[in-house]
Amino acid sequence: MRWKLLSSVLVSVILAGTAISAFTPSRHHQENQPPSVKINIPGDHGEFQWDGLINYSISVTDKEDGSSSFEEIPTHEVLLKVVYFPDSTAIKKYLRANAGNDPQGLSLIKTSDCFNCHAAASKLIGPSFQLIAAKYSGTASVEALAGKLIKGSTGTWGNVPMPPHPNLSVADAKAIVLWILNHNRDPDATFYPGLQGAFRSRQKPSGDASKAVYLLTASYTDHGLKAAPGTAKKGTHTILLRAR
Repeated sequence: MRWKLLSSVLVSVILAGTAISAFTPSRHHQENQPPSVKINIPGDHGEFQWDGLINYSISVTDKEDGSSSFEEIPTHEVLLKVVYFPDSTAIKKYLRANAGNDPQGLSLIKTSDCFNCHAAASKLIGPSFQLIAAKYSGTASVEALAGKLIKGSTGTWGNVPMPPHPNLSVADAKAIVLWILNHNRDPDATFYPGLQGAFRSRQKPSGDASKAVYLLTASYTDHGLKAAPGTAKKGTHTILLRAR
């Protein structure tokens, strides 16, 4: 019964969370349709094993942008958000609060090269977003990090330089920094770019873990209709994995 209720909540929230374009079509324009996003692996309402690898595979199809099957979708713009809940009864409130479009900072990250060097929780070429969020806080940090993002930097996290991003405006750089600082402090939420990969589940907690679940949400925001700014739409697919 609990899983049927969660399924109902997921369907209603996902439908309500579909991005609505700011562009109002007229008879001279065709309305943009949101992309179709699907988590193929794992299946919905599957089980996960504690301290085990969970493989995932995502497919995306969009009328204007193309299909991931033909390598037409920019893979770094496809994002999987993985959230752990020790108690599944908290999911409904979470979904209501997180429905809708991506925050501006995340949208900019997905369309830039940030995920080439950074991951949410693990080190790649550069530090993880979680390490950055743990190190910095406050208005001064936002100003300083935005400047580093635009001009480039080296030495803070080692000898590998961060390349400059001169095409970013100060406002966009600050939006990226604010998202990194504000959305990567939660150890129960992680982001993975790309169409496929794997992540490790946490070790089994002490006490009753029968209500624990992972919520996986894959998303992709299309590029909208040509010559019609503001028509981009977001497609999502959300599944649940319960503890074995």
